[in-house]
Amino acid sequence: MKWLALSLLAFAAAAHADADGWNGWYGGLGAGGGNARSTWNTDFDGSTEEVSHKARGGVVGGQIGYRWGGTLLAGLELAWYGGKIEDRSQPSTGTANSERVTKVLNPGSLALQLGVGGSHALVYARGGLAFASIERQAINQAISGDVATWETTALGWTAGTGFEVDIRRRLSLGLEYDYARLTAKDQTVGNDISRVHANDFKARLNIVLLRLNFRY
Repeated sequence: MKWLALSLLAFAAAAHADADGWNGWYGGLGAGGGNARSTWNTDFDGSTEEVSHKARGGVVGGQIGYRWGGTLLAGLELAWYGGKIEDRSQPSTGTANSERVTKVLNPGSLALQLGVGGSHALVYARGGLAFASIERQAINQAISGDVATWETTALGWTAGTGFEVDIRRRLSLGLEYDYARLTAKDQTVGNDISRVHANDFKARLNIVLLRLNFRY
């Protein structure tokens, strides 16, 4: 994080005195893409196996927030992006006619923001709560095969950085990078005779966003 601190100091030294334009409410649209690396365990085929996936996908959505300060700014932002980052594979146990699926859906965050603003540009760091919907599936592809599906919300933390530049009065265009780590609760599906589990879900997300914001 040393490079970020030095960048903030350099930006502050070069910033114009009129930085009040970044204060107040703002909102806008964001679109981009990212990757997710996830692991979880299941006993769908009768023995415990680890499922490991690496996936890429696109997201589109929006953000709304509030900033206060002068050249040094603090803020709070809620962001949500619809999209699906999905991967599927054959089970690590080598079971024939089977498949494992992981879907990371609609990632979002509630984050604090700390930045340095000039009259026409803003650079910031952000961190806070991350969340996403998670769907896991274990599929037997035989003619009479079974499908186990587990759906839940994963929670964790996020940290990132970004910048914005004015393109018109009160309208800015920016680029943001976010890293998130998520975990989800253990789940069970089935009945009293047969139950299958999905446990120990962990995921790491990297997302890059192009953002357009309007300041109210």
